[in-house]
Amino acid sequence: MTPIFTSTPQRRPSAVFVVSKPLRRRFNRRGKGPGYHISLEYARAGCSALAVSSRTRADLDALASEIANIEQKNGRKMSVLKVVADVQSDTDVARLVQQVRQKWGRVDVVIANAGVISVYIEPSVSSESNLPRGIVQDGDWARVLDVNLNGVWRVSKAFVPLLSETKDGPQTIISSCSMAAHSAVSDLTPIAYNLSKAAVMRLMECVANDHGEEGVQAFALHPGAVVTPQTQNHAGNNWSGILADDEALAGAFCVWLSKEKREWLSGGFVSCNWDVEELEAKREEIVKGDLLKYRMVV
Repeated sequence: MTPIFTSTPQRRPSAVFVVSKPLRRRFNRRGKGPGYHISLEYARAGCSALAVSSRTRADLDALASEIANIEQKNGRKMSVLKVVADVQSDTDVARLVQQVRQKWGRVDVVIANAGVISVYIEPSVSSESNLPRGIVQDGDWARVLDVNLNGVWRVSKAFVPLLSETKDGPQTIISSCSMAAHSAVSDLTPIAYNLSKAAVMRLMECVANDHGEEGVQAFALHPGAVVTPQTQNHAGNNWSGILADDEALAGAFCVWLSKEKREWLSGGFVSCNWDVEELEAKREEIVKGDLLKYRMVV
């Protein structure tokens, strides 16, 4: 499901992801589904404060309850900010960053995780997949691009100034991307989804290049192949056995990625399925070749 860059694929968190000391930083989380578990992994890692956002209050309340359980188990309290917001709304995103600024005056890590996929073809016209194939079948183009690409742009535009000010933190923005960013066919995922993720990958490279001098680092993350409220209805032969990653894997990878500065990876595509020890061993190769980024071969 993901481009092979390390020889050992990871399907669940390993001991390498364990943080030896509590993270004493502020974090921001957006979205639900995988984002729910990303938030929980930061809570388990011991971050001191967490802002969580979703379109629905019920999702936030459920997440806050899980965080409270982790607080009790860890024996430490976190400062938690819950904000109902929609990434399709400039006003909502501006209000979110304003509340984060007012409450803490800083942000260390931003996870832009909100995402959708094109509506299913009902009834399905193929035994391979119930998702639209080709540009003719996909009538959900505008919504998918607005959430997946414009939503990340809105969050990035709103939070990069605050990230730039937080000089004593990791100054990290991680956007949910996908292996679909590298696909030029729609046999598995629709064109609108693929293109939105390809654009997100380039957007993160632009953020890293344009704001790297301010200390900001940006990453496009493939969060694995996980059963979520969105993917659980994917059907067809193409999807058989694919959604098998541990739901905690993406969150553990995010904690590893953001627990310190990793300028050598900033601006690139990364996958939570990659072995982080092998990835670190390839550091010189990545820097020298400017790898993990889109390039035209001529």
